[in-house]
Amino acid sequence: MIRSAIASAVLFAASVPLCIAETGTSTSRWYVTVSSGASFISDPDATFSPTAGPSTSGKLELGGGFMAGGTVGWYLREDVRLELDYNYRNNDLSSASVPGLDPDPSDADYASVLIMANVFKDFAGWSTGWAEFRPYVGVGLGIAQEVDTDLEIGGVAREFSGDRRAWQLLAGVNWQYRSPWFAGVGIRYIDAGTVGLESSPSGIGEIEADYEGLALDIRLGYRF
Repeated sequence: MIRSAIASAVLFAASVPLCIAETGTSTSRWYVTVSSGASFISDPDATFSPTAGPSTSGKLELGGGFMAGGTVGWYLREDVRLELDYNYRNNDLSSASVPGLDPDPSDADYASVLIMANVFKDFAGWSTGWAEFRPYVGVGLGIAQEVDTDLEIGGVAREFSGDRRAWQLLAGVNWQYRSPWFAGVGIRYIDAGTVGLESSPSGIGEIEADYEGLALDIRLGYRF
């Protein structure tokens, strides 16, 4: 399903020049993008520290996931960009091997909102009759906000959530159409270290869980 969604989005992005008149490439410094893709979070090591009782450790096993978001960017110069990045990620949580947590929670996930400030370096690429392709690399710093997981304890659903600073590395290729529109594909690595997740309702305890992984995304943007 994820592969089909990405393939459809790539075909949509590639078809934009067929639907937009060639008004000339924009040289404005400002741009916006929307993006979507697949999220691959590593199975996190986790420690459950209940309010009463000893701490226990194990793993949370994750399945496939998705990501979606958007950015506002500004060209510092033609090959250097600054960007504010808002990104939501959600991965299915299939099981928990942490004593004290139910091993097979129903309808569980591991989700986050990532707010990052990125800087990119664009490189000279290649041109075709309908677009100019430019590879890029980037790095971002920010916060993993509302990292949360829905688990079960004694058959009762419990939510655990928290925030932590995060960083990411990015690489990919953008193609600028012969118009203000552009599109791209990319890969990113995100690492928020070990996040402390407080229970809701309070008084149950805390979970400390790792948060790191990859994402593959496609984007469509407009340069004003």
